[in-house]
Amino acid sequence: MQKRKICMVGDFAVGKTSLTQRFVNNSFSEKYLTTIGVKIDNVVVDDTKLIIWDVAGRDSLSPINTNYLSGAAGIVMVADGTRPETVESLHTLAEMVVEKIGQVPCVVAINKYDHNAFKLDDEQQNKLTSQGWDIFKTSALTGDKVPELFQVLNNAIGAVTSVGEEA
Repeated sequence: MQKRKICMVGDFAVGKTSLTQRFVNNSFSEKYLTTIGVKIDNVVVDDTKLIIWDVAGRDSLSPINTNYLSGAAGIVMVADGTRPETVESLHTLAEMVVEKIGQVPCVVAINKYDHNAFKLDDEQQNKLTSQGWDIFKTSALTGDKVPELFQVLNNAIGAVTSVGEEA
């Protein structure tokens, strides 16, 4: 069985842990627990073991620890659709990822799609899609688009791996 390390990155309190728990355990908790360092979960998808590293959130005082990104086959960048500044910070996060581990498959989760205050304007969405990223409006609460997000990333990693093996 193949193993693939996936890193969840994003600002503080965007829903990285909730998305991970929804995907791995099909559960959601209203209790907020800050991730300190990294939390690691495993799940099997299409005969591939995904090792999901939920990296502690970034804020103005504490950047993410990019050492956790080493060896990642793919990245899920997460923003909170009710906090536009977290969407804007995805570009900075992407630069940090590329600087640390180079280009790897990446998908974007704009989380909290179920919330009344969710807002992703056309300009923001166009800016994200112009980067070549697949964008998913997700809800960890309802599970909307969460499996699709991970499936698309897993397929993208597989495509890169297959091309690399043929070369």
